[in-house]
Amino acid sequence: MEHEADIAVVGGGFGGALMAMVARRLGSSVVLIERGRHPRFAIGESSTPLANLFLQQIAEEYDLPQLLPLRRWGEWQREHPEIGCGLKRGFSFFHHTLGQAFSDDEQRRNQLLVAASPRDEVADTHWFRADFDHYLVQEAQRIGVDYFDQTELASFDEEPDGVTLGGQRNGEPVRFRAGFVIDATGPRGWLYRTLGLARRELPLSPATSGLFAHFKNVGAWPSAPGEPYPVEAAAVHHVFDGGWVWVLKFNNGITSAGVAATSERAAKLGLPEGEPGWQRLLAKLPSLAEQFAGAEPVGEFVFAPELSFASGQISGERWAMLPSSAGFVDPLLSTGFPLTLLGIQRLGKLLVGGIDRADYERQTNGELDQVARLVGALYASMGDFEQFAALAQLYFAAVSYSETAHRLAKPELAGSFLLCDHPEFGTATRDICESVLRLAKRDEVLAKIRAVIEPFNVAGLAEPAKRNWYSVASDDLFASAAKLDSSEAAVREMLLREKLL
Repeated sequence: MEHEADIAVVGGGFGGALMAMVARRLGSSVVLIERGRHPRFAIGESSTPLANLFLQQIAEEYDLPQLLPLRRWGEWQREHPEIGCGLKRGFSFFHHTLGQAFSDDEQRRNQLLVAASPRDEVADTHWFRADFDHYLVQEAQRIGVDYFDQTELASFDEEPDGVTLGGQRNGEPVRFRAGFVIDATGPRGWLYRTLGLARRELPLSPATSGLFAHFKNVGAWPSAPGEPYPVEAAAVHHVFDGGWVWVLKFNNGITSAGVAATSERAAKLGLPEGEPGWQRLLAKLPSLAEQFAGAEPVGEFVFAPELSFASGQISGERWAMLPSSAGFVDPLLSTGFPLTLLGIQRLGKLLVGGIDRADYERQTNGELDQVARLVGALYASMGDFEQFAALAQLYFAAVSYSETAHRLAKPELAGSFLLCDHPEFGTATRDICESVLRLAKRDEVLAKIRAVIEPFNVAGLAEPAKRNWYSVASDDLFASAAKLDSSEAAVREMLLREKLL
């Protein structure tokens, strides 16, 4: 069997399906090629306000209105209750000492709660990927994308007039002829292996491993009066020296949970053993063990021996990788979704000549590197939660500023993820992260962070009186209008338009 198309997208996850839809809307004929079969298990599940904004921009720019209900919890529940997802009102962090129950003091020094939305209706979501990816593939087919699942590709032959991909589908030989190929198969993915590409080292990124699964019958983490949102209506992070555990609850009775840890900590815990390693970890986190006392895994545990990765080359004359294939740092801070959605937007421009390969490579690698530096500094600070929480606010300051700038129609203020291209914020963030790895004094690091985020702090962060609980407050945005070259009236109009007020 032989099939011809202008664009071939390899990998049928959410990124590949969205990329195929964008290419189709640009007028190209598109084939979407998937090794497995939907619905299928996939990890990477927690969205963010910035990711949802990029999803909205893709929907509006490429006439894909079917994507719009997926940007917010309320719309999603009304339009697609059959697609599993979880309510995400913000980010919750709790610091644990291994071997001890979780405890805190009146200043809440062992927790950090940062709200991302003022109420459930406009909240973010966790994507239950088995349902979510399947839906997007069906929508891609509906608008004219040719979909081929259970297809194992084995060869990539590039010629002056196009590319030929060869392999098997259901045991039969199959070939695809395309003018351009986009790899959406994830880190260490198909093109990286097939082309024998070199690996690139990510700056400051520690060697880490991961172990994860889906569960049912997971108990509740206790909430406290006055919290900015119910703790579990969030991406919950349990941090300990050398690693962290995530807990994401979906509305279908399933909870996604896993651990990412330095290779040294993973080996001590025996994480490569799978479920025994998970139980060994819970035994060292008594409060979390109580929450999971009645939990049962749904499917197998998955162990990832090496999380961080970057390809030394991410594009060629007739091919390119999505950021999710170009590299991966860590699930901490949920950076994968916005990076992938930004990459889809940029590759859409690349396909029509709006940017060139060099621009795409520079932007993608620069953002991956910035994430790697921040994550590396956070891992180095997991034993010192005051420093960890301060470093995390570099992330929250950058993304809240960026989202607000875009919603105020001022994208020039925030043209890169984590403001990595910003001459002040980007450079200062790199310096701070490097100083943490050089074991700079904590007080010096904290002072630098406060100074760096102040001109970009539109969310009321770093205020001691809030004691590590940060609600969404419109007054913080009104007071920060000048930081966005805007006015209180313009900010109010934006909040009303976006139903955030």
